[in-house]
Amino acid sequence: MTVCISAICTEKGEEHIVFAVDHMITTANGEFEHSINKYEIINKNTVAMIAGDALLMNYFMDLENFNENYVSIQKTIQRKFYEKRKERVKEKILDPLYLDSNFIRESLDSPQNNPLTQTILKEVLKVKINNAILLIGFIDNKAQISEISDGKVFDFRTINFHTIGSGDIQAQNTLLFQKQSRDDDLKATIYNVYKSKKNAEVKQGVGKETEIGFLNKNKIVILDEKSLNVLENIYKYESQCGKEHADLEKLKFD
Repeated sequence: MTVCISAICTEKGEEHIVFAVDHMITTANGEFEHSINKYEIINKNTVAMIAGDALLMNYFMDLENFNENYVSIQKTIQRKFYEKRKERVKEKILDPLYLDSNFIRESLDSPQNNPLTQTILKEVLKVKINNAILLIGFIDNKAQISEISDGKVFDFRTINFHTIGSGDIQAQNTLLFQKQSRDDDLKATIYNVYKSKKNAEVKQGVGKETEIGFLNKNKIVILDEKSLNVLENIYKYESQCGKEHADLEKLKFD
């Protein structure tokens, strides 16, 4: 799997969104760190990140230079989920039985107790696309975060941050612990997002490599290796300073 993280912040009166991803690719043959991007820059102020089946990355990430507004992009991704599920139903269930989509419509319009029909419909309902898209961007000047999956769309502007993937719980807990707020500045939020990604690495399926960046309504910036090293040094220091703090000597036990 993976982890994808996003958080809204404010810098000089302007909203920004910080995001981070790992490089872990999961296939039927195992898990691999790979140079493949887990995010797609759709246009100058919209980014999509993906978790789930690596074989569908190209399908869902085929949105580059899609110069539409945030809502239109969201609807396009929703439609891609619908079309992929429809395609899988056809390939896995209908085609082997020499049936077409009319069979499903007719079965629903004329309910019957045919056990075979009921079995087929139950199998159709089981077909799911095991991917999620974390979409971030802007509507006017307001930052937006959405999770799009098979048949579902959730918005997280009010919460100010969101995560998806196998490491999502660890990442979310870190952002909660850090009290991440829309009022936090850009640099503090970059560190909070980086820390949440590092803490998510305890979960199997989350890769050790990290990409992190931010966007506002006009541009997208990806942090370079020098900046990542600064964040890593701060993270290591914070991890050690508590248990090595000199004031621990003040603890007295009878």
